[in-house]
Amino acid sequence: MKKTIIKITALTLVALMMCAMLASCGGPNANPDKAVESLKDNDYMAEKIDSTVGLLAFSFAGDVEAVVTGINKDADVVTIFYYSSAKAANEAWDKVKEAAEEEKDDDSELVIKKSGKMIYVGTKDAIKAAK
Repeated sequence: MKKTIIKITALTLVALMMCAMLASCGGPNANPDKAVESLKDNDYMAEKIDSTVGLLAFSFAGDVEAVVTGINKDADVVTIFYYSSAKAANEAWDKVKEAAEEEKDDDSELVIKKSGKMIYVGTKDAIKAAK
């Protein structure tokens, strides 16, 4: 009986650790304000643009609600586009990806991904810092 309880407890702990590990993966924070706060906590200069005037520069990106950008002293950079819906993000994906690919160097570690209502472009370390 004791061995069975120990095995069940060990299996439960492994399952909990796996869930925690999987939950920590992924992209930046889905809340733009929290992404900016997280970047600043990790020594990045970060800014959120959510005014209509400021977003005109990103007109190629579609129906953007906010844009968060961050850079640190090591030139790790991230730009996160927050859309009004996942459908809007899907519609803008090709344009954003194409624009980011044009800026990408051959030896660059630039990551370009879409997740739900956001599209993010940046280095792995910067994306991790925006969680």
